[in-house]
Amino acid sequence: MEHVGYLAEGGDTNVGEIMNILLVRFGVMAAGIAVLVLVVFTVAVVLKRKGKLGSARRYVEPLARGYVENRAARSGRDGRRGSGWKGALAKGVTNYLDDHAGRDDRRR
Repeated sequence: MEHVGYLAEGGDTNVGEIMNILLVRFGVMAAGIAVLVLVVFTVAVVLKRKGKLGSARRYVEPLARGYVENRAARSGRDGRRGSGWKGALAKGVTNYLDDHAGRDDRRR
């Protein structure tokens, strides 16, 4: 066995340290996602209270559609099967926009 991994050779990094690093990394990512969700929710609530959610939707919709179309074209070109969680999120946003397209106008 000429090629042996660093840990198997008796390196000075133990498994506990690696697990701690991975746990901290996961915690930072989870905290970042939680902060992002709170920011998006706060912006949506503020826009809804000011009555500008419909105009914001008109700006976001072309961006979301463009992103979904770009991801679909790229995944087909690269030969990948799925577009991952980002593509699924973008598709969910565009589906939501399609389902709720005229609701703000009907409520007034």
